[in-house]
Amino acid sequence: MPTQIGYGYVKGATEITKFIDLPIPEPGPNQLLLKIEAAGLCLSDPHTIIGGPLAPKPPKPMPTKFVMGHEIAGSVYRIGKDLEDKPQFKPGSRFALQINQACGACEFCRRGDDGNCSESSQAYGLNEDGGFQQFLLIKNLRTLLPIPDNVSFAEAAVCTDSVLTPFHAIQKVRDRIKPSSKVLVQGCGGLGLNAIQILKQYQCHIVATDLKPDIEKVAKSYGAHEFYTNLNDSKHEPMSFDVIFDFVGIQESIDISNKYIKRRGTLSQTGLGRYKFKMPNFTFAFREVEVFYNFGGSSAEQLECLQWIAKGWIKPNVQLVDFEKLPQAMQDLTNNKIRGRVVFRPNKL
Repeated sequence: MPTQIGYGYVKGATEITKFIDLPIPEPGPNQLLLKIEAAGLCLSDPHTIIGGPLAPKPPKPMPTKFVMGHEIAGSVYRIGKDLEDKPQFKPGSRFALQINQACGACEFCRRGDDGNCSESSQAYGLNEDGGFQQFLLIKNLRTLLPIPDNVSFAEAAVCTDSVLTPFHAIQKVRDRIKPSSKVLVQGCGGLGLNAIQILKQYQCHIVATDLKPDIEKVAKSYGAHEFYTNLNDSKHEPMSFDVIFDFVGIQESIDISNKYIKRRGTLSQTGLGRYKFKMPNFTFAFREVEVFYNFGGSSAEQLECLQWIAKGWIKPNVQLVDFEKLPQAMQDLTNNKIRGRVVFRPNKL
């Protein structure tokens, strides 16, 4: 059987593991083999190495080894015999993948919220084989989302998380965002920069913060009206922001939100910088602050994100890195040396 190269999780390892003899599977009758054209790197990847994979739904056991990479785009390489009469799956067709393996039949899936599927907790690259390899067997065809012609594989790959997650977070509170709204975006990494571009379409006043001063130029080019490395050094008054998006998720960012959110303001919490932190329960209560937590998004939202990219409303900040440099890129990401989103091309060794 032919083999391929990949990178992934091995229980007990302290860094990502290189696999040099992964078998290239043959698709079954209703399956297809996807040639990986782009796979994005995310902070969830080093988090997986440190904290372990996403827990599967029992009785499925916790995996001890799998290929990582959850931001995936590719082209159909080979199809099973039962797909030969389905032109949408012909070889060469371009798809991005929905990360979670939604069932399509549960209560949440049937109402369009398949990002919260209650019957499956399987996710590409987070607890089963993902995109840090050259070919991926697709068993669940509903995870395949077509890529518009004028969207690149790299853009489509990061769209599955880096664009989808802030898009989902913003859609949940969009009725609170008006042209007169003052909105704070904390953290201008991959998600935050895309959030700024999305928020620009709502014509609100956007204030961005990040500890890295060199991010200011790109943040403003994407639509931020103001940028600060420390909001406390600005002229903004406490309790003056209508909506705050926290893409950092540490105690310090929570403290900033507590200081600057208005009465009856909205806090959208997305960043996963820490596993735990303390929320200011009493002050949020008497100010009637609404807090929303976010994780990923639905397939319908992902398709919409791809259309936004196709229209030029979102231009993901991506940099292509050689696949064999993946371990170093992950280390650089952990050490805060990465700007924007890193994307690998596994079939371009």
